[in-house]
Amino acid sequence: MENNRIREESSEQDARGTAGQNKMAVMPMNRLLLTMSVPLMLSLLVQSLYNIVDSIFVSRYSEQALTATSLVYAIQFLMIAVGVGTNVGLNFLLSRYVGAKKNKDACRAATTGLILNVASALIFSLVGIFFARPIAALMSKDAELQTLCVQYMQVCVIFCYGTFIQTYGQRLLQAVGDTILSMVSLISGAVVNIILDPIMIFGLLGCPQMGIRGAAIATVIGQCIGAVVALVLNKARNPVIHV
Repeated sequence: MENNRIREESSEQDARGTAGQNKMAVMPMNRLLLTMSVPLMLSLLVQSLYNIVDSIFVSRYSEQALTATSLVYAIQFLMIAVGVGTNVGLNFLLSRYVGAKKNKDACRAATTGLILNVASALIFSLVGIFFARPIAALMSKDAELQTLCVQYMQVCVIFCYGTFIQTYGQRLLQAVGDTILSMVSLISGAVVNIILDPIMIFGLLGCPQMGIRGAAIATVIGQCIGAVVALVLNKARNPVIHV
């Protein structure tokens, strides 16, 4: 009976450790790889849905609009590259601090990471304000296509803070091993984008028809919703890292 009680207490302690922030130290390797890698792969897939969904709905609006979104994707991918690159480095640093139980250093690094993300978003925002038209002129010589590129690019680039902060919040969750909540924050933004795209592009439910600009606004709103969800989940479920 005593041995059974000890085994039960040990199992309960393992379960609590696995469910807590240090599951990377206590969970069996095969299970850890599965629980960490699958949500990350799904997150990357969901992240690509923003552009895929925009292309699907915009293609039904006009062929020129689809061409414009395809051209602007290069700028969007550059933003994603900067955001992901910055936050992957931050994730690596945070994971080291959390593993070494240097929570204060982790919090300082997270604060620095937030400043870097806001600064990066500000730079792209200024590019969208002052250089959208010259960039569009380099992309195409067609006047109508340039106008569509500017309409889509300005909204996505000027209001790019959502994509940077969303990626930042996801990496804070991943640093403590919570890849599922990281995926939830990304899915929430993608779902909002899918819902808003047809409404804003084609003017459904009393909304004015905005065409390609509506697709950009829906994307930005989805990214901002995802950023808010990521920050709220960090506040509620991340007991280690605080900005």
